[in-house]
Amino acid sequence: MLLSIYQYSGLTAKVKVMLGRRLTSLDYEELIRKKSVQDVAAYLKFNTYYKVTLDEINENIIHRGQLENVLKKSLINDYAKLFKFIKGNVKEFLRLAFLRYEIEDLKILLRVLNTEHNIQIAQDSIIFLKKYNTIDIEKLATSKNIQQFIQNLKGSVYYDILFPFIVNTQHLNLFSIEMSLDMYFFSHIWKQKDKLLSGQDRKIISHSFGSETDILNILWIYRCKRYFNTPREIIYSYIIPYRYKISKLQLMSMVEANNPEEVIKIIKSTKYAEIFEVSSGDYFYEHNFTYYVYKMHRKFLRHHQFSIASLMAYLHLKEIEIRNIISIIEGIRYQLKPEQVKKYIVGIEK
Repeated sequence: MLLSIYQYSGLTAKVKVMLGRRLTSLDYEELIRKKSVQDVAAYLKFNTYYKVTLDEINENIIHRGQLENVLKKSLINDYAKLFKFIKGNVKEFLRLAFLRYEIEDLKILLRVLNTEHNIQIAQDSIIFLKKYNTIDIEKLATSKNIQQFIQNLKGSVYYDILFPFIVNTQHLNLFSIEMSLDMYFFSHIWKQKDKLLSGQDRKIISHSFGSETDILNILWIYRCKRYFNTPREIIYSYIIPYRYKISKLQLMSMVEANNPEEVIKIIKSTKYAEIFEVSSGDYFYEHNFTYYVYKMHRKFLRHHQFSIASLMAYLHLKEIEIRNIISIIEGIRYQLKPEQVKKYIVGIEK
């Protein structure tokens, strides 16, 4: 324990300072009453710690995409600041955990390519790939279709993951590709955590990623039953092959269920029942998932300060804060009332 305190003392102190700068309930109350993206940007610039990130941005002409990119950069900057306080295997593991953001950038490019057939228009949005990856972005931007996109990933780990889609074009679709990328990320993390981490750090990461894997599998099965009438063999093929607090029998029972109502009934026998409350509605299952993650990492901060939990918790809470701001911008776009927007905000402190 003393070694853990010594190893993480600097990181814990830095996280504590950075957490103290996060948006407050008062900030959220002000933001949900704004009438435009420009108003939101101005409030963030002149009243919150985002002033550093927005310092060179003209808040009077900023549009939604620009603001989202600025917020992404803020997350990267925070990651870089905290990364300096760790070393050894923990540092290597966190470098792997950061692949999640790179994969999300790849998904952005693939979605734009699939709809617009020109990914150059999305280059400003791929903040993480530009910052840390060795992929040739300019070469990737010349891709005219998904097959070329995969070919242009040659030399990266993502090429090896997606190469089967070139060989077997029968399953060459955006959904299958995105699921394969997600499958790679969670499988890779699950294997590497046991090699790189030990003791409390391994236990915390198992809890964090294990819970997330369980919930993502549940959501995947539920969506298949609710919207697509997906064949059982297809559902099985895209389940992340790791479980944490769900038994193999529970998972199989969900896949074999005849309808979404049966799936919900099985879910209610698991530790994740709170996410699927009857009154929630389909969208709010996702919202409840985010709130579950929020509560989990708040708990980590209270009980496991001197561990990998402090950095992982901060990054998750910062990511949720950014999602909250984007939800507020969406509320403005659809002219929702403040009380309606508030329903989409996760973790407003009382």
